[in-house]
Amino acid sequence: MTGAGVVVGTARRSLGVGVPLSLTLAPLVLALLPAAFAGGETRPWRRRKDAARSAALAAREAAGEAFLQLDTAQRDMMLSLETVRAVRGAQGTEDALRSFAAVSLRIDEASAAYIGLMDRHPLDVELETDEYEAARRELEDTARRLDAVRQDLDRFGASLGPLLAHAEQALAQLPPAVDRARRAAAEAARAVADTERAGLGTATLTTRLAAIRTDLAELDRGPAALGIPGTLEVAERIETTAGELRAEAERLPRQREEVTNRLSSLRTRTQALESRLATVDPALSRLRRDYAQSCWTDLEHVPAKVRQSLGIAHARLEEAGAAAGRGEYTDAASRLATARATLKNADEAMASVHDRLHALEDVAHDPEAELERTRFALRDAQRLALGGRANAEERYARRLDALVFRLEAITAEIGQPRPDWWRFLSETRAIRAEVADTVHVIREDRAGPGTH
Repeated sequence: MTGAGVVVGTARRSLGVGVPLSLTLAPLVLALLPAAFAGGETRPWRRRKDAARSAALAAREAAGEAFLQLDTAQRDMMLSLETVRAVRGAQGTEDALRSFAAVSLRIDEASAAYIGLMDRHPLDVELETDEYEAARRELEDTARRLDAVRQDLDRFGASLGPLLAHAEQALAQLPPAVDRARRAAAEAARAVADTERAGLGTATLTTRLAAIRTDLAELDRGPAALGIPGTLEVAERIETTAGELRAEAERLPRQREEVTNRLSSLRTRTQALESRLATVDPALSRLRRDYAQSCWTDLEHVPAKVRQSLGIAHARLEEAGAAAGRGEYTDAASRLATARATLKNADEAMASVHDRLHALEDVAHDPEAELERTRFALRDAQRLALGGRANAEERYARRLDALVFRLEAITAEIGQPRPDWWRFLSETRAIRAEVADTVHVIREDRAGPGTH
């Protein structure tokens, strides 16, 4: 056996069977062929397909995220619009609702396109490479469209900002306003109950409390029935009226005491004035007897006027007492105020008669004292007008000279047999008043604008 034969034989023996080598290796070669084919020609194709599938899945995830963001933004915007409409009403949000309807139409179209695309491209099953790539392109395009529509929605939201801020502010005011209204109503009810226990309750207070409770029932209907503005209006009305009712109820004890005291005081004053009225006719008689007619003619109506005033005061006092007996102290106080003013007029009317008589007696007894007071005022004004000069300014001098002439004229009248002492007094008083006005003008002029 040659060397080659020895080798072959050895190989056969090593395989354990006496078969040809070519038959023994054939199955091994056939088993290795698919692995060699896959690792060679098919490996790039598989990588392309996997890459396409990954890209499509990523595009689907991005599109899904864009869809969710748009859906969330749309829901939030709908809530914002409902908030605005609740505050402003349908008419106040017409333009915003029309704009939102247009944006919503584009949102619905983009959302429908996304949902249809998801149905056409089921990426969870095995697809071909070109199918994955087509799905990716469409998904990316849909994601861009969803983002674009969301940007339109964001711009609409920005335009809605001022309306929404106002609405949110109104909403924020609602809970505390309702709470304040309920607390004010409860406090008013307690105050009215306290007055009733103290025997001070009135039908007026009860009626006003019933009106507040009616408003509370209206408030209970809430914003769904009244709207935000309507609810705030009712709450504010309750708070105001309840606060006023509570304050009035709490004032009742003090009012009762004040009314009782004032009623007693004014009755006493009325009696005093009635007593003084008896002195008016004698004073008028002295005026008629001792002085010229012009000194007392304007006072002849005083007794009748005083009697009328006292009659009115009596009536108001009786009405005030009756109102106080009913617990209507506010009404009683009003009638007492009228009585007080009427008594004041009667007192002043009676005083005018006595003051006139005393003034005429004084001036008739010593007219020179009245003249001297007037001359002194004139001389003082003349010195001020001169101001250290040789002559006073013409505008001041003319006014003061005219007053001097008037004083000389009225002085001449007192030498008549029956002087008109009331005219004399009236004229000297008028002269002194005009002198005072002139002095004021001089001082104002000399002070200059810088001192004002």
